[in-house]
Amino acid sequence: MKRYLVISDTHIPTRQDEIPDIVFKELETCDGIIALGDFVDIDTVMLLKKSTKNFYGVHGNMDFPDVKDYLPFSTLLQIEKVTLGLCHGWGAPWGIKKRILSHFKEKPDVILFGHTHEFEDSVENGVRFLNPGAATKGGTFGILIIDGRNVKFELRKI
Repeated sequence: MKRYLVISDTHIPTRQDEIPDIVFKELETCDGIIALGDFVDIDTVMLLKKSTKNFYGVHGNMDFPDVKDYLPFSTLLQIEKVTLGLCHGWGAPWGIKKRILSHFKEKPDVILFGHTHEFEDSVENGVRFLNPGAATKGGTFGILIIDGRNVKFELRKI
């Protein structure tokens, strides 16, 4: 069984000065972190990366150029027996899941995305879509628990 903290849309330094403490406290109980973009600055990426031995991330549309150079737009990841697609997302919130899914050549079991700032756990076109929301004051993040092929996604409020 693997347990990952899932975070997106921290928007540092444009919308907040730092990642809320509860995120780091929860990270202590996790095997790693999956970060879904809109960090904004590279220092935030590096802080998250050094806070855990397993860091997986993609960049978002609001990230500075150095973050976009450092992290991919999207990636596929295998945890236990589940294929995860990671992509921040882009454009208007309507149709975002269809746009993201069409980006992947290989259809993942689960797609983790951000961009909308809304927590989501839904199924579309046979793919489970999970969004942790925005990790800002009053926002949310997620805990992803994978055991074999079983996937559980828990909401955490900040």
